[in-house]
Amino acid sequence: MLYKKYNALILTLLIITILLQISCSNPLLTENGLSKLPPSSDQNEEEYDINGCGQGNGLPPVEKAEDEPAEPPEPPRVGLYSGRGSWETDVSAFSNFFEQYGYPCSYFDETDAVEMDLAAQFDLICFPGGFAAEYKNYIKNHDNIRLFVEDGGLFMGVCAGAYYACDILKWQGVDNPYPLGFFDGKGVGPLSGLVGWGETTAINLNSEHPFNNSFDQVLEMYYFDGPYFEPYAGTAVEVLARYDVNGEPSIIAGSFGEGAYLLFGPHPELGGYSPSSPEFNLEGGEGARWPWLHSVLTWFSGW
Repeated sequence: MLYKKYNALILTLLIITILLQISCSNPLLTENGLSKLPPSSDQNEEEYDINGCGQGNGLPPVEKAEDEPAEPPEPPRVGLYSGRGSWETDVSAFSNFFEQYGYPCSYFDETDAVEMDLAAQFDLICFPGGFAAEYKNYIKNHDNIRLFVEDGGLFMGVCAGAYYACDILKWQGVDNPYPLGFFDGKGVGPLSGLVGWGETTAINLNSEHPFNNSFDQVLEMYYFDGPYFEPYAGTAVEVLARYDVNGEPSIIAGSFGEGAYLLFGPHPELGGYSPSSPEFNLEGGEGARWPWLHSVLTWFSGW
C-alpha cells in the first residue's frame, strides 16, 4: 500500500514538472491555459516577459532597424566677393545661382577680405570673374584669405578668381607671381587662337568623378579668357574637366592645409551671350550649366 502511494506521488510530481516545462517553453501559454497574442510592434520588448521567459534571459532587447532617409547635407554659407576687381555681371549671375539652389549667400569686399573673421561668417568664399590684377592689388593683405582656407575653409574661383588662386598667373607667356598660392602651379591664358573672348568651348568632363556621370560628357561653356591649369611636378590635384581644344585641365580641385579650392577656367554660371546681342542670361538658361555646377559644389562641399 505504501508502495502504491509512493508511485502515485512520483507520478503526480512528474506530471507537475511536465506542465511547468510546457508553460515555460511556450510564451503564448498563460496561467489559465489560454493563448495570448505576442506584443504589438510598438510595444517595448523589455516589458514582454511571461512567467520569467522571453526577455528574462538577460539578453538585451532586439532593436528595430529604422528605414528613415538620411538628411541631406546643409549647403555651405557662401561669401560672394563683390569688391574692387569683380565683374558685376558675374556677381549677379552667381547671386542668382546661389539663391536658386538654397545656398545662404552674402557679399564681402576688399576691406572685409582683410579685416573680417571669414570663418565666423562663411564656409565657402567665391571669387567670380573680373580682373585678377585688381584682386591682387586692391586687397591689401591676402593672409586672412589664406588663413581661412588653411584652417578648413573652401575657396571657389572662376576665371579671374581662378587666376588669383594660382601661384603664378602666366599671361601671354609672361609669369606673374600671385599671393594666395592655393594651386601649386600656373594658371595659363588666354586661349588665343583657339577660343575667343565670349565664345563657347567644349569641356570634356572626367568620368572618373561620379558627379559628372549624370550629364553629357562634353558640355559647351562660355569662355572669357580664363586659364588652363599647369601643376608643378609633384602637385596633387583633381582634374574635373579638360578643354577639348588643347586637352589641358580646365576645372580642378585641390587641398590647401585643412581646406580646399575649386577653380574654373570657363564660366558654367553664364548664358546667352553673343557678339551681335551682348546681353547675358543670368538666370541659368541659354547655355549656362547650373545643374552641373550645383552637382560639382555638392561634391566639393563634402570633399
